[in-house]
This record gives sequence, C-alpha cells and structure tokens, in this order.
Amino acid sequence: MKHSFLIHSLSHTILLVDITEIGLPAEVYPPNGRPQLVNSLRFQTWHAGEKYLLGLGASQRSLSAATESLKKEGVAIPTIADR
Repeated sequence: MKHSFLIHSLSHTILLVDITEIGLPAEVYPPNGRPQLVNSLRFQTWHAGEKYLLGLGASQRSLSAATESLKKEGVAIPTIADR
C-alpha cells in the first residue's frame, strides 16, 4: 500500500495530512466539492515529522525533495510505498 501525505508548514509547526484514503480522483466532483474526513498529525519540527515518515518507509530522497518543497512553497506531497 502506498501512503500519500499533504504536508504544510504552518505557524512554526508541521502538519501532515494523510490523504491515502482519498487517493486520486476517479470522477469529476461537483463545483461545491465532496467533503471527506482525513487523519492529520501535527509536529513541532520538521525533523519530528521526517522521523515519523521514515518509520513508514519513506526514502531519504523523497524526504529531501519534500524539504526543498516546504522551504520554497510551504507545502509538499510525498508518496511512500510500504517496505
């Protein structure tokens, strides 16, 4: 199973939103969207978030790319394949 996360840098904390269950859209949604609940985790530092993602099987390469994206844009979307 692959895990997908939406990572935001917010007010000096890191928010990891697990979007695995939502997946990629398989249909066209109406203009007002379709609400879905997702799990999220908040970490005090990016290092703590990285440690969590490494535990799920993230590669150092994907985390380096996520780090760069967070620095430039404040958001990253890594996908992690199970070991």
